Amino acid sequence: MRRLMCSVVFLTFGLLSFGQSSFDAGPSKDSRAVFAAIAPYYDFMDANLKPWHLKVNYQFEDEKGNPSGQGVFEYWWVSPNVYRSTWTRGDEAHSEWHSSDGRNFSFTKGEPISVYEYWLRTALLSPLPTAANLDSAKSILVDHSAASPGAHSRCIMVVPSEINEHDARALPIGIYPEYCVNKAKPILLGYYRFGTVMVRCVNFTQMQGKSMPREISIIEGSREILDAQVEPVEMIAPTDPALKPPPDAAAVTSDKTQISAAEGSELLVKRVKPPSTDNATIANDRGKVVLQTTIGTDGGVQDVNLVSATTLSLALPAFLSVAQWKFKPYRINGQPVAAETTVEVDFPTRN
Repeated sequence: MRRLMCSVVFLTFGLLSFGQSSFDAGPSKDSRAVFAAIAPYYDFMDANLKPWHLKVNYQFEDEKGNPSGQGVFEYWWVSPNVYRSTWTRGDEAHSEWHSSDGRNFSFTKGEPISVYEYWLRTALLSPLPTAANLDSAKSILVDHSAASPGAHSRCIMVVPSEINEHDARALPIGIYPEYCVNKAKPILLGYYRFGTVMVRCVNFTQMQGKSMPREISIIEGSREILDAQVEPVEMIAPTDPALKPPPDAAAVTSDKTQISAAEGSELLVKRVKPPSTDNATIANDRGKVVLQTTIGTDGGVQDVNLVSATTLSLALPAFLSVAQWKFKPYRINGQPVAAETTVEVDFPTRN
């Protein structure tokens, strides 16, 4: 119930600074059609866009709610083939360049950036499920709007088709990625991961006809992990020098590759145990959680998705563990490449 009420919070803040639109994601529209209707408003690779630059200031909070670090994310875009992402936090930095000649480069200083920083980019530039994830042969869409008929948002969970439809509809809200779309305007108000992890997007504006939030928060339960403020977008010249990688940037392979769980295990250099919990409901739960994990070219964890769990209550602590793991970069012909693999987190029976 608390998470359904959060959808109303999305509505309270999500409509600010956004113009009128004929967009309709009402209950009569098929769930997949909802995503198809909103997709053009989040197509930041649209070749018709004029070159632009985005700057985002973000703040981490620790488990006690105290500030624990500040960072800046910047994004430069000229065309679908020329763009750059950069995160800077203290003495640490990570940049990725995509060049017009098809080559790609990366530069990392200090420790790899966190999964939450990668999620910040995703929330801004590619927050919707991919076409592959929405393939009817690969997923079941569970619409939870009927559970909150008075809400102005429509929340749809994307469940892997390996789970039968009956079981999928009985799953907890947001245990698999669940997206909440405003019914009357083309804005994604936020989405859930692992049940209680929420990415909230508010205070929307338009950027060359695209939907752009001015504020983003990543929240787990009552704890705000990351809070971000988006500055107004600036237009840039196609020859902006920021788009040229420096001589010390490393060449990387752009395409993500699939590797086996055994190959991923060989790359692991830092494992963090799941956090302890005082929640009596799950304190004695045991079992195994399988997570699909993306390893970045810097060896950090870029993304984590639930594959399966013998006990669903263990999905969140498993994620909070794997989100802190570190790997050696996977290489093809000597060049780092983002790699997708599966990892297992075991919660053994206590003696």
